[in-house]
Amino acid sequence: MDFLPIVFTCDDAYFKYANVVITSILHNQNKNCRYEINILSEFISEKNKEIAKKQISKYSNFSIRFVILKDIDTSNFFLNSYMSVSTYYRFYIPKLFSHYDRILYLDSDLIVDADISELASLDFEDTLAVCCSSPFIRNKVLKGDDEKFSLNYFTHVLKMPDPLQYFNAGVMLYNIKKMNEIDIATKLFEALEDIKEPFLQDQDILNSVLSNNGGVKLISSKYNMTRTFVITTKRLFLERLKEIFRISKKSNWFFIYHYVGKDKPWMTKRRDGLLFLKYAKMSPFYKQIFK
Repeated sequence: MDFLPIVFTCDDAYFKYANVVITSILHNQNKNCRYEINILSEFISEKNKEIAKKQISKYSNFSIRFVILKDIDTSNFFLNSYMSVSTYYRFYIPKLFSHYDRILYLDSDLIVDADISELASLDFEDTLAVCCSSPFIRNKVLKGDDEKFSLNYFTHVLKMPDPLQYFNAGVMLYNIKKMNEIDIATKLFEALEDIKEPFLQDQDILNSVLSNNGGVKLISSKYNMTRTFVITTKRLFLERLKEIFRISKKSNWFFIYHYVGKDKPWMTKRRDGLLFLKYAKMSPFYKQIFK
């Protein structure tokens, strides 16, 4: 049986949104795969822990762990947007999970809409991680008309050998063994001293450090779809029929749909919000999210 350990980093207030992602994984699971859900946080309330544990206990191939960070120094974690310091917690992943060969990191603002168990055995090809390209940054680099995201920023500040290899860090398959061989965690924290105000925060640091220490393998954007789709009731109904009649869902444009940006589907009406709502309704935190 394949084994896929997954890590989320969040605070207690954001945990209910992370749970919607977990719910979507449960719904699209491969029963021949064992999943371990890890919540990396400085604090998760006992009430929220119990709700999640009860949900997971219904599935024999799932388990959940809460890994609590204590007395960490967050003074160098630069923030310039709606993000919280929890986004930097992923810097701790290589050392905290050193007993694993791989870890799938997932942001808490996405939906897993298909079976992703093949990530349990995907070949790293001797790179540090498997990721998806960032279309946003790629377009900025190619157009070269944005002073903030200039080519100079990526080549001289982030020191990336090839800025077109810039990845979105919302979905990352960590090659834990290789990362620890070169102590990538220490390099990430050291980079905070050199790049004091990264425009896209920890994502910029990850791109800088990984690109200079072995690089990443870029795979299809269907594993981290950041393009906005119009998702209608009709579309969701047809997908449900496919599930009922066991018609393959692999024709989907995406396996993982990522709600990038500050306007999340639980905050405002979006033309792709129905996908989030579909899985939020299955979550034990539904009433909390939409009260």
